[in-house]
Amino acid sequence: MKIRIILMLILISFGLNAQRVLSLSESVELALRNNKELLKAKEEVEKYRQEYNNVRGNLLPQLTLSGGYQFKKTELPDSAIPPQMYLTDELDNEATYNDSTIAGFFDLTMSFLFPEKESEEFSAFGQLKLDQVVFMGGKLINGINIAGKLYHLQEKKYYLIEQDIIFNTKDLYYKTKLSGEVLQIQQDALEFAGNYRQQVAEMYEQGLVSEYDLLRAELEAQKLEPELKEAEKNFQLAQESFSNFLGLETSDLILKDDIDLNILQEIQLEKAVDEGLSNRMELELSDINVNVNTVQLRYEKGNFLPDIGISAEYNFYGLDEKKIESDDWGNYYQIGIGFSLPLFTGFSNSARIKKARHSLRQAELDHKDLQEKIELEVKNSYLQLQTDLLKISTQQSNVELAERGLQIAEARYENQVSNQLELIDAQLQVKIAKLNLLNAKYSAVISYEKLLKAMGRKLL
Repeated sequence: MKIRIILMLILISFGLNAQRVLSLSESVELALRNNKELLKAKEEVEKYRQEYNNVRGNLLPQLTLSGGYQFKKTELPDSAIPPQMYLTDELDNEATYNDSTIAGFFDLTMSFLFPEKESEEFSAFGQLKLDQVVFMGGKLINGINIAGKLYHLQEKKYYLIEQDIIFNTKDLYYKTKLSGEVLQIQQDALEFAGNYRQQVAEMYEQGLVSEYDLLRAELEAQKLEPELKEAEKNFQLAQESFSNFLGLETSDLILKDDIDLNILQEIQLEKAVDEGLSNRMELELSDINVNVNTVQLRYEKGNFLPDIGISAEYNFYGLDEKKIESDDWGNYYQIGIGFSLPLFTGFSNSARIKKARHSLRQAELDHKDLQEKIELEVKNSYLQLQTDLLKISTQQSNVELAERGLQIAEARYENQVSNQLELIDAQLQVKIAKLNLLNAKYSAVISYEKLLKAMGRKLL
């Protein structure tokens, strides 16, 4: 008995853990934390930041320390060693002291010219070298500017990806919520049809309605069952899609935030257009692109200017027959300044400058075209929002009218004033009106978010 209770508690605990209750803000937080595209964009920002640091480091002196130790041992074959003759051996007894001294000195000198059977050489050295760029025709500074602008460009792109993820999260959240409410409407409609079928069956047994009325009630109930299955499937797919987007293992989600129309603030068209042209990150990216091409043009012009640099080095070395441990070290150092100036490059520098000018002009045209597209996008989003808000008002009235019509149809049918078809049609109109209202609310909220996005406002 205890084992059964424990198993039941485990199953209940597992069932509770399988469900995940989420608010809209929690969903956005999960999406931003788990989205792989955003994580890759963050790594891309870091890559460009390090590239900027790399290029900027060329402004500083470049110091290099190098050194080494070498040991060499040589063993020659006998055929490589010529026979050595000693002049002192050729002196006779009448040779003077001076003759012996000269002969000994000559023999000693000649001994150094003959290779030894075995020889060992030791050496150690070290070098400290400095290179410093003084002037590169502006190419270095312009290169740093380009790297910095590309780094900021990636930061802006990261922001845009982040905003897209927030918008898509809200869209999927409301879609999933909408599919759940559609499922609830279909369940209510089927329940209504089932109750009505039961009521008609009882009335048929009492002889108050015909068999046709009973068959019609059963037919309407059976017609709603496939629609309910379709709604269940759509709801399950929406949950799975949303779970995958958030990076969750479970797809059994409970979304507690309803579609809130109170977040919709009134916005004037003129103000919306002005904000879009002032705040859109895409325009900032386009402006950075224009600046990059401007700097690139200056960079190419720098190819006609000389490159000037300073180089200095200090070297030290030591030699010893046995060990490199003595204080017998030699050294030398040098310092110099040099330049290089291109005199003729086969017109390649001129071609690069012309190409840079065309790229700059292209970037300027793209920027202007983007401004026009953003203005059009804001206007379209604004007009779509106004249309959706009008639909909400219309659909709310339709729901009220349909529910009132259903009440009248029920009363008329109970009093046998109307037939079954009128009641079924009234119930169908209520279901359609509710579905249309839900879709209108969803469209209005998403259109509002699209308008904010088109205006360049930060989505939260």
